[in-house]
Amino acid sequence: MNTFNDKKIEHPRSEAQTVDTWSEIFYVSSLTPETIPAKWIFVFFDLPSEEFTRRVSLHRQFRKVGLAMHSQSVYFMPYSRRAYKAVNSIDEHLMVIRSEIEDEKATVLVGLYQKLIESLFLEIENKIEELADAKADSDNTRGYTKRYKKMSERLEDLTVVVKYVSSDAYIQRIKLLGIMVEEINDRLPGMGVS
Repeated sequence: MNTFNDKKIEHPRSEAQTVDTWSEIFYVSSLTPETIPAKWIFVFFDLPSEEFTRRVSLHRQFRKVGLAMHSQSVYFMPYSRRAYKAVNSIDEHLMVIRSEIEDEKATVLVGLYQKLIESLFLEIENKIEELADAKADSDNTRGYTKRYKKMSERLEDLTVVVKYVSSDAYIQRIKLLGIMVEEINDRLPGMGVS
């Protein structure tokens, strides 16, 4: 559900692939045209090196709302009113700009934004492996519970980020990751993959 003006760009797509939740997760393609956002949010900030902890905190907040890094102090994401409001509420010292972008440049931004999304998927997939290891370690139920709760937050955050692009494939992958997490949770402590 995007609230910005979009431009439809046709891309050749392969047919959708079926996916087994415990094998490698493939990018599931749809046969619909890809939607390229015309409006984008850009965030600019400049912090001295002495404010390292504030910088790290900002980077985490940016990633959580779905901002992708363009360069060291410039972040971006597709525009929606909700996203714009969320970004503006992060820190009053940020310069937040909404801009309409030419087709060619928007296509480049989409590619960069997809890299952010793929890195978030990879991070979550690695955390799922750690979750499975924690469940298999019968002596560490506290560590497992903490990871399990955090995993729900990660999947919710990823769902928010993915809503800013039009892709059934990303939603499909999130559902598969959720199934994997629930399969791990259903195991008895100390048990590996069944």
